[in-house]
Amino acid sequence: MATARDNRPIGDAGDATAIIALTKNGARMARQLATALEQDNVTLFLDRRFSQEGDAAEIFDLPLRPVVERAFAEFPSLVLFLSAGASIRLLSPCLDSKQTDPAVVCVDDAGRFCVSLISGHIGGADRLAQDVARHLGATPVITSASHASGTLAVDLLGQGCGWRLVADSSAVTRASAAVINGQPIGLWQGAGEPDWWPHDKPLPENITVYQTLEDLAASACAAALIVTDKTDPLETMLADKTTVVYRPRSLVVGMGCRRGVPVEELESFLVETCREHGLAPECLSAIATADIKQAEPGLLQLAERHGVPLVCHGAGELNGVFETNPGAITSKSERAHGLVGVWGVAEPSALLTAGADELLVTRKKTERATIAIARKTFETAGSASR
Repeated sequence: MATARDNRPIGDAGDATAIIALTKNGARMARQLATALEQDNVTLFLDRRFSQEGDAAEIFDLPLRPVVERAFAEFPSLVLFLSAGASIRLLSPCLDSKQTDPAVVCVDDAGRFCVSLISGHIGGADRLAQDVARHLGATPVITSASHASGTLAVDLLGQGCGWRLVADSSAVTRASAAVINGQPIGLWQGAGEPDWWPHDKPLPENITVYQTLEDLAASACAAALIVTDKTDPLETMLADKTTVVYRPRSLVVGMGCRRGVPVEELESFLVETCREHGLAPECLSAIATADIKQAEPGLLQLAERHGVPLVCHGAGELNGVFETNPGAITSKSERAHGLVGVWGVAEPSALLTAGADELLVTRKKTERATIAIARKTFETAGSASR
């Protein structure tokens, strides 16, 4: 049975939240919210005047600005029990860009409104405002244009699937404006989860899903949204369109190696193979190998570098692929079978982990390692449509 060693950071600060209250009523609601969020990484900041014995909080004395500035620098999410005006004045010296600023939500002293103030989309303040409002019985106030109009948010497309957006901020801004203003938008998907549209309704009327990239290129669309794990140059084909590319976690690398091969050698082999076949390394979703290699330092470090799990398969599983899907396998190693009891590692482990029937990259080898790449098969439960 396959086992996975997930080398992604555990308990990383991605969902850490600072809750700051300045008034008596704000402190009461802040305690309520800290309990309701049920997170280990919530930090409560309370004015000493309104703290109570037993508060699991950082107590501060005025002025408030240093507390807010520290939280802004250290936490990816902030909830301020302050008016919008006071929050803006305190935060204005800290603001940099929506790509890097934390999510900030403010709640009025009566607990009636919860306002998504800063980094609504990319930072997650819109979602945070909804969560906080639900816990406090407040009304969420979200003014992001795509949220208000119920249309697609260019900078959030595929975020729930772990897709990575690849575009400069100006292209994202232009594409977002085109979506919101009802201009024709083309979307082509060559890889990744098909169920990225998280709604029960069809896509907005101005967004068309094209079956081929060539059809999208020939269209009159103002902007092109491209979901792909390929690195084919798009500049020429889509020169007349604002283009935003999304990288899904769609590739599985099967890899075998001799004992003690350093991670730098394996990394170089992986990058060279991806470049040779026009694949994006940032689309890697897993590294797959044999059980016997589950403690191999180079493979473990390679998985850690790419933030993906190392998935290990037993000899029976690997050898089974040679019987159930012989057409997908291009090599059978007598030497490997004699040494570790398997006919091959790279190709069958990639196919098994990806749930695929064919390989994107068949077995390549160096003196000390082998590699193969497959594209993940995703189940469809009703993909985006028009």
